[in-house]
Amino acid sequence: MEIKSLHTHVDIVTRSKGHSVIAKAAYNARDKLKDEYYGKTHDYSKKEDLVFSKIFLPEHIPKEFSDREYLWNEVEKIEKSKNSQLARNLLFTLPRELNEEDRIKLISEFIEENFTSKGMIADCNIHNPMASDHEEQPHAHILLTLREMDSEGKWKPKCRKEYILDENGEKIKLKSGNYKSRKVNLNDWNEPDKAKEWRENFSKKANEYLARNNIQKRIDPRTFEKQGREELPQIHLGTSSYQMEKKGIQTERGNQNRKIIALNLEFKKLKAELSKLTSWIGSLLGSLQVKYDEYKQEKKEEYENKAELFNLYEYISIYYDLLGEKARKLNPYVSNKKIGADLRRFSKARIYLKDNNLKTIADLQEKISTLQSQNKKISQDIKAKTARIENLNKCFIYADIIKDNKQVFEEWNSKSLFKDSFYNSHKDEIDKYKRARAILEKITGSSAIKIKDWKKEIQSLE
Repeated sequence: MEIKSLHTHVDIVTRSKGHSVIAKAAYNARDKLKDEYYGKTHDYSKKEDLVFSKIFLPEHIPKEFSDREYLWNEVEKIEKSKNSQLARNLLFTLPRELNEEDRIKLISEFIEENFTSKGMIADCNIHNPMASDHEEQPHAHILLTLREMDSEGKWKPKCRKEYILDENGEKIKLKSGNYKSRKVNLNDWNEPDKAKEWRENFSKKANEYLARNNIQKRIDPRTFEKQGREELPQIHLGTSSYQMEKKGIQTERGNQNRKIIALNLEFKKLKAELSKLTSWIGSLLGSLQVKYDEYKQEKKEEYENKAELFNLYEYISIYYDLLGEKARKLNPYVSNKKIGADLRRFSKARIYLKDNNLKTIADLQEKISTLQSQNKKISQDIKAKTARIENLNKCFIYADIIKDNKQVFEEWNSKSLFKDSFYNSHKDEIDKYKRARAILEKITGSSAIKIKDWKKEIQSLE
């Protein structure tokens, strides 16, 4: 039974990052849509890899929201803030082994069970471009709404204000005169474990379809690390990098993936060859130990005490001779066939050792160690870049906080009289401003707002 890892991607379409949910919807649906908020038209209708497109509505939602352009323009209208979260964007790879009809049934059932039954509107589109190995690359893009909606088509709030009470059950009054409160989400759609839950549910559903079709393959939703796999996972290209790579333009993320693929292939090949050599060695040290002692009795102590200096060429040559002796005792037909197979294995092992300049077990161990170090370095580089991108994206949020509270802060900072009184009345705004400036300085080394520089650095890291 072949076990494959699940590739997924989950993020939020956010206005503070310059994202447009209309643009995302148009790209996913290979459609031409007008964006009323920005006054632009996004046209991806010339792309030809779309195989399925549908907006899934909960039963109580008015049917006009099945119109893609209407739906996402309504989302843009209800979200007023500069840093509004507009939609949740998901990507799931679909099993190549399933036919198109089963892939559509699989994703449709998954959406209905996990999203529309909970009140979310799901805009689903399946793309099936040709992969680098010239095989199908089916994957589903899903855009989810972040607000609930009533039966009349009115959006509901994402959260509500809840006052924090003291030990006597009384509201806590702040120096500003306001009462201490917090935001409480009205549903569990944003819970941290949701992405993991969706991965597991999708894998379970996909495995049901694979089993139903008698396909000897299953999907494991766990990360490579949790699976105990030694190879590195590839990073997500993103739309811009993917389009550039498709046109033959190499990107930083594409180059990173090519390094990961090359290292994983080399590591896989080395492990396979090592497994063969280990098998030969194990067999030799087991059933043919006595014969081996006759060949190398004078060096037996050296080999046992200095395994790291063991000559691999000599080792496999001895074993090949021993296998030949065994084969010659069989009937002529079987003997010739076995001798031919052993010769091919022997030649392949010799070529591999020569190509990689491996002469001793120590060389082999050093080769493995080198590959592991390279894998570790790339993994660390990827994690560092990912963390940096996340921090830079936070800068846009803190920049908005600074802009929103700048006027109050500057008024307070310029006062010479009644400064404390003004601070007490505007404590939240002033503290937010100061805290945002401090965090910006911690992340970038400067408290200044440098939107263009942050975008440029993010682009270079992607």
